[in-house]
Amino acid sequence: MIKNPYFKSAAGIYLSYSMLGMILLILSSNMPFLTKQFHTDPAGISFLISMEGTCRSLTLYIAGRLSDKFGRKRFLFLAPLFAIVFLVGIPLSPTYQLAMIVSVFAGISHAFMDAASYPSLIECFPKTPGTATVIIKAFVAIGGIILPIIITFFVKRNMFYGYTFYVVAALGALVFILIASSRFPDENRTKIVNNDNVLEDKKFKAEPILKKEGLALIIIGFTSNATFILFQTWIPTYAQHILGMSQVSSLKFISYYSTGALVSVGILAILLKKTVKPVFITLIYPLIGFILLTILLLFKTPTIATIAFCLIGMSSAGVLQMAQTTMGELFWKNKGATIALVSTASGVAAAVIPALTGLILRHYDILHVFYFMIIIYTVGISCSVLANIRYKRIYGNGEDSISEEVI
Repeated sequence: MIKNPYFKSAAGIYLSYSMLGMILLILSSNMPFLTKQFHTDPAGISFLISMEGTCRSLTLYIAGRLSDKFGRKRFLFLAPLFAIVFLVGIPLSPTYQLAMIVSVFAGISHAFMDAASYPSLIECFPKTPGTATVIIKAFVAIGGIILPIIITFFVKRNMFYGYTFYVVAALGALVFILIASSRFPDENRTKIVNNDNVLEDKKFKAEPILKKEGLALIIIGFTSNATFILFQTWIPTYAQHILGMSQVSSLKFISYYSTGALVSVGILAILLKKTVKPVFITLIYPLIGFILLTILLLFKTPTIATIAFCLIGMSSAGVLQMAQTTMGELFWKNKGATIALVSTASGVAAAVIPALTGLILRHYDILHVFYFMIIIYTVGISCSVLANIRYKRIYGNGEDSISEEVI
């Protein structure tokens, strides 16, 4: 990978996702401070989080189409600028209404990032698209591991919580400089690798159908991000209300979850170099997560929670990226637009899930939020079964599907 001419470009993309990993956690992790600042309750902060997802889902498809037409780079270096507006604006917002407006910038930033990053990585690393995209999850996890450490540093010293936001904003400035000075390949120039031979076109046994496997992958985009958001948003609340832990102690479980996700990326990178296809990961990982969630709900102890959240993090990492990679593989002529459909579904999850679970928590307890997650897992697993069946029919014996090489 280091010898690749687009290594610097990829480094900028990966670093931007570390920033995103922090942004996705920063509101829920600072919930006690934000509820006091904006005179609201945890459900109110969950609505604030959902604003990011709403704006992301509304922007993603258009951004994907435009990135196909006008180039990836301009969207990639605009993303950190919008993120900085959000990170600086939230601590300085005097009202809840203004905070909602500022959250719009986080959604646009996330949309621009997703719309351009996945197609760019597939084009930068055409021989190893699955590995290149799943590494994104590692950097999101790294951000998730680092953020609780930063928050704990300021909380223990009774310092202003907003300093955490400003530290992440500084990282956004670094991302902007790195991407602005990088170069990217021409859009859709990627050729397909098959048994070390470069082909000019895909050779399918049957034509991919957007309304079948395409729709299944889009729904997986929703369910995979829904479970990710559910855990990252409500893990601290579960630890505080069910296990009786303090705010600082509860944040450790987010680190366990993110550490598990980071480990999983390494495992995935190895699996993808073997015979495992990205589409298969979209099935096996949710099955593992479903089993672990059931154990978590049956045995409510700190030890079980520590093990379960770590392993659930492992089983959550990369599912969205594998769905996006499979979509780009099957509908490769319009990678930006079709991958954006999966990303849009994940954006809808980011918009709907925090608000919906906030309402559940307002009328019930945190356990009902985790019961709801069982339903999400079931839907995702069902769609993945369909996607895997269709994938095998499209490729026949699988000899023409993408084979990964060591980067």
